[in-house]
Amino acid sequence: MVAALVGTLTGACAGAPVSSAVAAPKVVAPPAPARPPASPVVLRGGTVWTATGAILETTDLLLRDGRIAAIGVGLAVPDGAEVVDLDGRIVTPGLVDMHSHLGVYAAPATNAHSDGNEMSGPVQPFVRAIDAFDPEDRSIARALSGGVTTALILPGSGNIMGGEGFYAKLRGRTVAEMAIAHPPRSLKMAMGENPKRIYGARTAAPMSRMGHAWLMRKAFLDAATLRDKQDAWDRSAEAADRKKPRPDDPSVQPLVDLLRGQVRLQVHCYEVHDIETLLRIADEFHFQVAAIHHALEAWKVPELLKSHGVAVATFADLWGFKMEAYDASVHAPRLLDAAGVAVALKSDHPVIDARELIGEAARAHHYGLPEQQALAAVT
Repeated sequence: MVAALVGTLTGACAGAPVSSAVAAPKVVAPPAPARPPASPVVLRGGTVWTATGAILETTDLLLRDGRIAAIGVGLAVPDGAEVVDLDGRIVTPGLVDMHSHLGVYAAPATNAHSDGNEMSGPVQPFVRAIDAFDPEDRSIARALSGGVTTALILPGSGNIMGGEGFYAKLRGRTVAEMAIAHPPRSLKMAMGENPKRIYGARTAAPMSRMGHAWLMRKAFLDAATLRDKQDAWDRSAEAADRKKPRPDDPSVQPLVDLLRGQVRLQVHCYEVHDIETLLRIADEFHFQVAAIHHALEAWKVPELLKSHGVAVATFADLWGFKMEAYDASVHAPRLLDAAGVAVALKSDHPVIDARELIGEAARAHHYGLPEQQALAAVT
């Protein structure tokens, strides 16, 4: 079973900022209150799982102010440091949850805290999870207690296009303190039952998967039109053209940025036919799908996913909770990994309590995912 003694309060989510007519939100942390520096801590004689496959035996870690300052054998102990003898216990990087609704569906679960879906219409790519994130969600502390230090907070899956995600480190008092600096941008979409069920009940589109696909195409046609107008303005050397403002529509711009390759697309999608529809539309409009999430039938079509460079963020053994989830396999992480598809395991918190993320890795390993790949899937 994968075991973890978390040795750091940081998680890596690196990416360069991108420019666009509607830029990623800039968050400036307020000055932190003055506090005395924490005493250094030396973790002595641990077994360090690096999440790269390398294992460092009988290794020490020096922590300063909650960050790893040094890794090695026989590290010198700074003055005033606390020494913890690990006696070979496993140390891993902080866990990274690549699909969470922490803060946007804050505990306790009430309508007042239900801010993860803007369901006034099925196409909402312009809203942002950062604007709903509650840093005082009590579940954040629970996630930390399970070793989760970093999360991609996504809008829910009630809409075809649900909005932009928020990359958070789970340490801080405010949204600004918890926001990861210069993150990649991620846009959330959803295929299948959820939008069809929600809007069909209102006798509104999409009532069917046909209507769903058309609304996606219509949104991308609008985005492609705006992109082409912007490109023409950028290329124009005519003074008359330059006197006109650059074409802009903030409600469409996130999709323009996706078409330009400046946004990573994360898609809630379970069944093979929905995966095929998603990739068909991606091919038509020449955009990249970063990952399909949940993806409980992805194990049936690994070659299709690999050929499109699509990763999978899935569950270890959750199944049967709706029609889309009937054909899941506990062997899916192993099969996808063996086929060369990048696999992440995630909580979809609150579907699975975020503090149980390491348990997802343990169960996937139980069903055949190699031990170090299981750790990589949650880091």
